[in-house]
Amino acid sequence: MSLRSRLLGVLMVCLAITIITVGCGNKGNEKSANGSEGEKEIPTFEVMFDYNVDPEGMSLTDNEYIDYLQEQTGVRVEINSPGSAGYMDKLNILMASGEQLDGFTVTEANRSKLLQFANDDMLTDLAPYLDQFPNLSNVMPKDAWLPVTNEGKIWAIPYNRHDGFNQVVYINKTWLDTLDLEIPTTIDEFYKVMKAFTEQDPDRNGKDDTFGLLANNDLSYGGRMFQAAFDADTYKFRDGELLPPELNDEYKQYLMFMNKLTVEKILDPEFPTITGTIFREKINTLKHGVFNGFWHFQSGKEFAPGVFDHYIAIKPPQHLDGSDTKIAYNSTNRHYVAIPKGTEQIEELLKFYDWTLSPEGTRYNFMGIENVHWKETNGTYEKIGERNSLHWAFSMIKHGLYTDEVKSYMKTEFGDDVISNLTLSTDTGHLDKVAASLPYYPELAAYNLPKLVEEYRVKAILGNENAETTFNTFTDKYRASGGDKAIKTWSEWYVKNQETLQ
Repeated sequence: MSLRSRLLGVLMVCLAITIITVGCGNKGNEKSANGSEGEKEIPTFEVMFDYNVDPEGMSLTDNEYIDYLQEQTGVRVEINSPGSAGYMDKLNILMASGEQLDGFTVTEANRSKLLQFANDDMLTDLAPYLDQFPNLSNVMPKDAWLPVTNEGKIWAIPYNRHDGFNQVVYINKTWLDTLDLEIPTTIDEFYKVMKAFTEQDPDRNGKDDTFGLLANNDLSYGGRMFQAAFDADTYKFRDGELLPPELNDEYKQYLMFMNKLTVEKILDPEFPTITGTIFREKINTLKHGVFNGFWHFQSGKEFAPGVFDHYIAIKPPQHLDGSDTKIAYNSTNRHYVAIPKGTEQIEELLKFYDWTLSPEGTRYNFMGIENVHWKETNGTYEKIGERNSLHWAFSMIKHGLYTDEVKSYMKTEFGDDVISNLTLSTDTGHLDKVAASLPYYPELAAYNLPKLVEEYRVKAILGNENAETTFNTFTDKYRASGGDKAIKTWSEWYVKNQETLQ
């Protein structure tokens, strides 16, 4: 390549970075509330945000939410966003270029990238600041900080979900009544009910076109309740080793059960190609008896009219020993707000986030601006205006506490039946603290162990691998493909931090 060509390539990269970074990085500049002289100057920050909803034409830097929050906190926080498409790629470019951001968000799915930035000494440790802010230090649940805490350092502020435990089991009550069946409680009872839903024409159309169970391609819908029932969804410390769920015998039993459902055509055979969108379309057909899904499905807002008149939410199947099952979650956070090194006036930015966890901030987070989106009459909250779909982004964090007060706010949007579903999902969920707390180890990333797990899971459930006879072969392959090093690293970390993970 000629020198001229190389210089042209460098110029194009620099131009791309310049385009992306326009408007980023106020670094806590101060400006007056309306730009005029004589007004009190206010700290102003721009935070890069990844959102996945239509902003409906709303300006990300000048709108009623930003103005309201400024009025309440004395701090102005504006959003800078390149959009969700390629968000992480653009964030990587900005961080690598040295462009100074005031803050940025990273979703739970990209937590490892956040921790990578921390390992590279690019983030502010927030631990020394938190004692100054009572809501951040006392109201935010302690477990919410686990995914971004390492050796006493805290690398971001969590957006902790009030519905962090968000899944319930749905069953077609109309079919139960038609076939004169009781609500199942054990794994065996679920199997018998799902088999009846498959074979006994529960919709009475005279066709063999119903399935007992609906699942999606990663089994987060449909399979999750049975993985939990077999106690196959949490890390286990055994014989001096910390093992991921997929290497334990309980997981083998779960795979064998799911294969049985496939062989007997109880599980919709299209599950390997069912995305979240297709999953919802399948529910609309009313051809499936059981699945697990979000608590808010019951509102019917995502489905055809009347579909959820047929479904009720129930507890997941019990463990084999008869004890109640709780579905494990790796985190109860949606995303995190990190503050890069070099950001000025950090205390002012943290003051803003501290307010959003206050009682007033919590009401704003759930209902919007008082007397614009809601009003209170004799202790009852009433919705009076529509919030923009991006409203939730204009505070960026939430404390996640699911209290009676929070339920009263939610009643402005949801009926009692839907809120009852959230109560059920909260009661039947728990946090796997080990999974939530595992640090990022860059030397393990290249092994791509999750891909091995995914491939074997699908083959075992479809019957292309016999889990009963090949499970040990799979675990041996996992260990030989970098798993042994990963397990050794995880185990050493676990032994060192065991007391805090109980």
